[in-house]
Amino acid sequence: MFRSPRRSAFTLIELLVVIAIFAILMGLLLAAVQRVREAASRAACQNKMRQLGIALHHYHDDQRKFPQAYNEYWNFNEPGEQPDPPDPRPRKSWATLILPYIELQNLEGQGILTGQQQIIELFMCNSDPRRSLASTDGYYKYLGPKFGLTSYLAVEGSAYTIGPSNTNMNLDFGGPKDGVIYRSSDTRLTDITDGTSNTVMVGERPPSPDPDLDWGWWGWSAYDSALAVTEDRSLVKAGCPKDNFYKPGLLFNPCDVHHFWSLHAGGGQWLFADGSVQFLRYSAASVLPALSTRAGNENASWANH
Repeated sequence: MFRSPRRSAFTLIELLVVIAIFAILMGLLLAAVQRVREAASRAACQNKMRQLGIALHHYHDDQRKFPQAYNEYWNFNEPGEQPDPPDPRPRKSWATLILPYIELQNLEGQGILTGQQQIIELFMCNSDPRRSLASTDGYYKYLGPKFGLTSYLAVEGSAYTIGPSNTNMNLDFGGPKDGVIYRSSDTRLTDITDGTSNTVMVGERPPSPDPDLDWGWWGWSAYDSALAVTEDRSLVKAGCPKDNFYKPGLLFNPCDVHHFWSLHAGGGQWLFADGSVQFLRYSAASVLPALSTRAGNENASWANH
């Protein structure tokens, strides 16, 4: 009987089919790996915010109030200059004030400006590839060479508006002071009559784009370590859209410093006044102004977001 010779190779079509199958499998594997990485990053971010919540409550236990976001005299002219009368908390942001409660009290002993140059891992979300960087923009000319960054900002309240004496970058806004942690605040738990489980204290917003990284310094004030959940004008970056609110952003877009957003898909993490951390989708933008007030008597819930 005649026997056909054995084949020693794939045909071109068979080879292409095998390559296509491997490509599909690799695509599925990479997508799964990416999902696992994002889930791990989101969990790590949530854990960091929980630690911040514990530190804020320890501060409250000691001081009988939550820390201020920053103080009224933030913009006096030179480092070390004191207002009249002297302020007991000069140039101290909420993140600076909780340093002793995250085992970093030694930074305060180095002086405010030196301490603020430190990169603190707890203040940066794991999803941000720039978490080991610090700013080197024009401010270093008189305030030091760099400043550590933060992904987590205190929620000052419902909205920023232009105040009567707002000029240049004085940040003299017409508000807000309806949140928990705002300018020169002295908020106690008993002041949060809307309920601590329905009031946000800290939210996510990555620092502004490279190479300046000029907004997002943990030791500084509005737009750096504190923000309102809405803004009726573009107060920091010229040419940016007005009416800013909780919505997706991009690392290379400087206009996204005007609103809360995160590098997680679909939404971001929020620390509530009871110490819990919840993931809110961007659809929560409509209820965040109510969730940001401590005593607004609004009927708002985050449960469906």
